Amino acid sequence: MVLPSFRTHISAVHGMDDFDEAEVLEKIHLADADVLMLSGSLVDGSGTPSSDFDFSVIAPAQDERFHRDTFPRDQHMRYYTSGDRVRASFDYLPHSLLGVDVEYWTAPEITAMLAAHSRLYAHLCGRARKSSAFAASAVDFRLLSRLTYGVPLTNPAAYEEITAGLRPGEVCYTAFRTAVGSYPDFRDLAGMWAQGDHACALTAARKLGADTFRGLTHVYGNTNRNPKYLPRFLSRLPGPLTALADRYRRLSTLGPATPEAVAATVLEWLDLIDLAFAEIRRARDGAEAFVGREEFLGLLGGELHRTMHWNAEISNEYAFRAREASDDVPPLRELLAALEKRDEAAHGLPLRQWAAARTAPAGENNQSR
Repeated sequence: MVLPSFRTHISAVHGMDDFDEAEVLEKIHLADADVLMLSGSLVDGSGTPSSDFDFSVIAPAQDERFHRDTFPRDQHMRYYTSGDRVRASFDYLPHSLLGVDVEYWTAPEITAMLAAHSRLYAHLCGRARKSSAFAASAVDFRLLSRLTYGVPLTNPAAYEEITAGLRPGEVCYTAFRTAVGSYPDFRDLAGMWAQGDHACALTAARKLGADTFRGLTHVYGNTNRNPKYLPRFLSRLPGPLTALADRYRRLSTLGPATPEAVAATVLEWLDLIDLAFAEIRRARDGAEAFVGREEFLGLLGGELHRTMHWNAEISNEYAFRAREASDDVPPLRELLAALEKRDEAAHGLPLRQWAAARTAPAGENNQSR
C-alpha cells in the first residue's frame, strides 16, 4: 500500500540527521485496514537528534504480525514480546542517530484502555491524595499521552472512532494527581533537615520541585508524565510564567554556588515550590476536567473525623496538602521550621470544623461515616 508523507508532521530538531521516508516506512508491516499513528517526541516537539520515529499500528484484530513465530522479523534489529505476543519492533537507521520504533495494538485493546482510564479518572476525582494507581489501572499512560497528540497517517475515520473515548483534559488531571508533590516526600525532607543533612535535603527538595512543576505543566494541558522532558514542557507555559520556569531551570541546573550554600538552596527550592503551588491554584479553576478547589478541599476534609487523636502532625500534613487548592496555608519555610520543632504551623484551615460531623473512617479509603 502507498503510505502518505509524514515529514511535515515532524517538529524541527536542531542537529537532526536527514532521513529517507521510504527507508523509515519499510520497517512497518501494515495492512490495508490498519490505522498507522505517528507520535512521540519528534511530533510533540521534545525530540533530539537521537530520538525515534514512534509509530503505532492499530489493527482491527490480532493477526500473524502479533505472534512470535509468525512476526515478519526480516530487517529488524530486535523486537519485544510479552509471551507469544509481539508488542513492538525497533531499528536504527544507518548513518544516523535516529531510530524507528513500531508498536502493535488492536482497536479493542485501545478502546479497553480508554475505558480503564475513564474508571481511573473517576477514582482520582474522589480522592485528595497523591496516587500511584496507574500501576494497577490497566492504563499504558505513555500510549495514552501519545493518543492525545498522535497523527493518524492512514484510516483517520477509523482512528477517530477508536479514540472516541479519549478526553485529554481528564488525562491531564490523572497525570497531575500522580505527579504533584506529596506530604511524605516533604516530611522526609524535614527529617533530613532536622539531622543537619542538608545535602540529602537538597536532593529531596529537587524531587519535590520537579514533581510540583510537572504538576503545573499538567494543569496547562501537558499529558506527558516523562520527567526527562520537563524543562521543555515548562518552556510551553504561558508567557507570564516564563520567569518562574527560568528560575526552576536555573536552580535545577546550577544548584548551590558553594558547599556552604546548600542549606540556603534548600530554602530557595521551598520558596520556588510555593510559587508553583500558587500558580496551580490560579490555573486549575479554568482547567478542563480538574476537580475544583472547593470540591478538593471537601475531599480533603472528608478524611478527618472528630474522634481522631489530634496533634501537630495532622495539622501540618493538611497544611501541606491543602496548598494546591487553598491560599490560607503557611509558606513551606514555616512548615519546615514547625516540623523541626515538633510544633504546629499556623494556618486558617478549619480542620476541626471539617471533622465535626464525622466518626472514625470505615475501611481503607479514608472515607468517614
